[in-house]
Amino acid sequence: TDLCQVMAGEEDTHEDQSQQSQSGGKLKAYINRKNEEAEDAMSNIATAHGLEDIEHWSVGCYKINPTTQTGQKFFILHMLVLPLIPITALVIQNSVTMNTLLGYQSRVSTIRRQVRGAMEIALFIQNIQEERAEVALFIFTKQSDASFNMTALQTDKNSMSIQERFSQTDRALEEVPTWPNLEKTLTTGTLLKVSTLGADGSEAFKSKLKFQIQHEVFRVKVREGRIGEVTEILAWYEYINDIILDHLDDEIKSTDQSGVWRYLISFKNLLRAIENIGIVSVYGIRYLTTGNVTQQNFIKYVEHDTLIWEYLNSSIHLAPYLEKKFRKIYAGDAYKFYRQSDKIILNNALDVEKGSSDINSALKYFNSITQYMMQLRSALGELRDDIENVAQDELDAAETGKTTGMAILSFISIITLIFYFFVKNALSVIRVFSKQLLEKVRELDLQKIQTEKAFHDFLPSSVVRDMKREQPSMEEFKCVTIFFGDILGFDELVSDCTPTELIDFMNLFYGNLDERFRKFQVYNVHTMADDFMVVSGMPNKIGDKHVSEIASMAFDLLAGFVVLQIPHRPNTKLNIRMGFHSGPALGVVAGSKIPNYCVMSETANVARKMEQTGEGMKIHISETSKTLLDKVGGFRCDYRGSLDIGPRGKMDTFWLIGPDNTGTTYENPAQESLSVVD
Repeated sequence: TDLCQVMAGEEDTHEDQSQQSQSGGKLKAYINRKNEEAEDAMSNIATAHGLEDIEHWSVGCYKINPTTQTGQKFFILHMLVLPLIPITALVIQNSVTMNTLLGYQSRVSTIRRQVRGAMEIALFIQNIQEERAEVALFIFTKQSDASFNMTALQTDKNSMSIQERFSQTDRALEEVPTWPNLEKTLTTGTLLKVSTLGADGSEAFKSKLKFQIQHEVFRVKVREGRIGEVTEILAWYEYINDIILDHLDDEIKSTDQSGVWRYLISFKNLLRAIENIGIVSVYGIRYLTTGNVTQQNFIKYVEHDTLIWEYLNSSIHLAPYLEKKFRKIYAGDAYKFYRQSDKIILNNALDVEKGSSDINSALKYFNSITQYMMQLRSALGELRDDIENVAQDELDAAETGKTTGMAILSFISIITLIFYFFVKNALSVIRVFSKQLLEKVRELDLQKIQTEKAFHDFLPSSVVRDMKREQPSMEEFKCVTIFFGDILGFDELVSDCTPTELIDFMNLFYGNLDERFRKFQVYNVHTMADDFMVVSGMPNKIGDKHVSEIASMAFDLLAGFVVLQIPHRPNTKLNIRMGFHSGPALGVVAGSKIPNYCVMSETANVARKMEQTGEGMKIHISETSKTLLDKVGGFRCDYRGSLDIGPRGKMDTFWLIGPDNTGTTYENPAQESLSVVD
């Protein structure tokens, strides 16, 4: 009526603009007022029926009311943020991946620089190894007792090659662009004795210039003959190689996450093998030029000869393609002569009578082992090229991954903006229908709650589920156990109590029953009488456990009723009469508006008879239940006697006494066996 009046007033004053504006304001105020009244009315309905949670929707740890403007704004914000969470996670994931790729690219670049530095140092080591062999040959030929002119010529020629070898080593040293930081290696390594150089050997490795000066001092002593013992020569060269090779080991360990790691280890092992070949060659040249070798030198010879094969086999294991090249080297004349000389040295070195000075054999041995090491260095060069290629491939892969990651991140950003636009528009459309939809949902939820509450009040949960699935509401059970209980002297017990005391007592009694029923797999069947009925094995089938569940429940009820205190008669104890019987039964859902679960069976009549013919605070059971209890085990029964139970005639009955810890069961002496009465 108010709305019609407002509209009529608006038509009558259409010519007056100020009145029209006033009417529009009244209409808007009217609509807002009606909306608020509707919201209050719905809130009152929800409160009256206990449906406050339907009015407010839970969103995480918050509750919102979509019918209000604030709730709608919050809901729209929630719907916008929720889809953006996985997108944000994807953006973060790609950002982390990008950061990882950039770090990987930086590591690969660093590894590549380390590899190049290692290759340059390795080339210098090769020259040091060759120089050591030349110096050893120079020393041993000068110490030889041979006085042939040919020997002298070879010695002079060798002296010239020594100078050339020194120059070649110096050129290799100059090609090392940056002298490595050997502080860590010098700290952990074994220091050279001062007597070898006349100074602390570790100082020679602090810089390239210091090393050049110290090494040149050593060379002058060699040329002038001031170092004539081979062990001192080997000590200096081994010290150089050990320091630098240990540094290479540290560099390789820092690349253990790169694809070149295996090749670098193989490269290092091959370099170590060549180093040991150089050491072995020194001892071999000494034996061939002097005809003898000390026992200590022979032990060193055998030790380094063994290490050669260990390092070569390890290199092949890490870089299998080297095996083919090594087989080709082993088939050459240089290697064969070297191995032949090696066998002679191993067999004759400690036998003074077999030793003899042979400069020609020493020179041939020197040339063959030098050629053998050059062939291994050729394989080392191929391995170095492979390492460079692998490092470059890893760098290219890192660059490609970075580019791909940036493209994916850009694509996700664009998709996020488009998605945000569409979601916002969709939510604007949904908002128009949200209020009406919420009211319909509220009505449906109210009806659903009322219906389900009514079902669960009168029916077991499994039966409710079957009804929802439109399954049959009647089911036959082959064997269940039905229990009846009754309060003896109930009328006298409540005769003098007030209505409030009666209500308190009944609430206490049935509340205690419900609490104890929940401990067992039983169902409390609603009855119209003043007794109570409990069934086990229906509607949920539990095998033969139904009789033991009822028996255990009966003992629990006895224990509970002994200590249960009646509020209005604290000095009076409850006297409960109980009985149960086992047999077939039919479960039926009766009624449509207020359905009820009914147990239809002769078994129920017998169970009621057991209760009615029992005694207070005792559990009276049938012969059938007793037989099932004996089958299950764990309970003790006493024979009561044979009772007439109506149409079924006489039946042996028993008292259920308690748990049986002996494992024995009672048998009626009047008959040999008992038959199950259905």
